[in-house]
Amino acid sequence: MNGILKLSHLKPLAQGRMRLVFEHPDDRSLLIKVIRPDVIERRWGSGAAWYKRRRRYGRYTSYIREIQEYLAAYARHGKSLSFAQKITGLVETDMGLGLVMEAVRSSSGELAPSLMDLISTGTFDEEARRALDVFLQQLVDSNLLISDMNPGNMVYLNKGSSGGRFVLIDGIGASSAIPFKSWIRWLNRRSKLGRVKRLRLSILKREAALRSRRQTG
Repeated sequence: MNGILKLSHLKPLAQGRMRLVFEHPDDRSLLIKVIRPDVIERRWGSGAAWYKRRRRYGRYTSYIREIQEYLAAYARHGKSLSFAQKITGLVETDMGLGLVMEAVRSSSGELAPSLMDLISTGTFDEEARRALDVFLQQLVDSNLLISDMNPGNMVYLNKGSSGGRFVLIDGIGASSAIPFKSWIRWLNRRSKLGRVKRLRLSILKREAALRSRRQTG
């Protein structure tokens, strides 16, 4: 397995619905996302639907969608977007092909906390709320396609005197096989506005639940 990064013996930093996230063994500034083995077996294994097994990119379709959005944003703006995690490449691992991303770390070197973390720990303060408002407006105004907008997909990078900002680390790309939203800009914008509304309602519910637990505790 010369030249192939070994990740299977490492503990992932995070786990999503489809992917595991590892710190790059040779570079702390990078993260590697790989498809979860159980998801591979369930969705593309022997018992999977025939049309899934015949898809050209197979399990890596989500990579294609994410890379396409990164390229589309770069093509339009001439640079990577400050509110979206940077993609730096692909790498072969002992768990399949990995998508390499820039790690979003605080000035102390720790991984930036997610919006979910801020809410659950009661540290979603006014500065973070203002940063979230800016972030969500940037998302809506951009041409990015978003498939999932939830509090776990956005992290808060607070650099102290330079202020804080949110970065989207997952959920980028078309959510359907036919990307109508990439062709019709107003449809993409309307879809994101709907996601923002649902996100804000989710935040209110989570904060209310936290207050209730504290009062009863």
